[in-house]
Amino acid sequence: MAELKTTDLKRALVAAGLEVFRVRDEEVHLAERQNVQLMEAGIRVKSGTAPRISVVVRAQRNDSPTVSEAVLYALIRERSEPLVLAGYREEQAASREIRSVSDDHVVDVWYEIVWVRQTTSIEDAVNEARRAIAIDRYVVSMS
Repeated sequence: MAELKTTDLKRALVAAGLEVFRVRDEEVHLAERQNVQLMEAGIRVKSGTAPRISVVVRAQRNDSPTVSEAVLYALIRERSEPLVLAGYREEQAASREIRSVSDDHVVDVWYEIVWVRQTTSIEDAVNEARRAIAIDRYVVSMS
């Protein structure tokens, strides 16, 4: 495959009706609307000689304070099945502390899994971006 240019990728994503949050190096970070706010969607489409898409699916400790980390990761994997069936593979599973900007105490812990899939063309990248934006990337446990 020929090198996929970042400007062409961004143009194609916008033409497909997707919103761009920012572009960093060879990655186009997609956005989604939360009420009137524009937020990063956790979806990144990489251009270059090995184009790919990455999707972050997460659960938050504050939503399920009694559920173990292992159970939350299992729930994320279960809810990410549509991505796995579409050829995505798990690249990373990690937790990250969300800290208060005022006094640096931990206000929440996010458990995140990054799913990745190679793309073969601009059309493939746009189709996968549409798939990713349509799935629920924020998992809430019912426990």
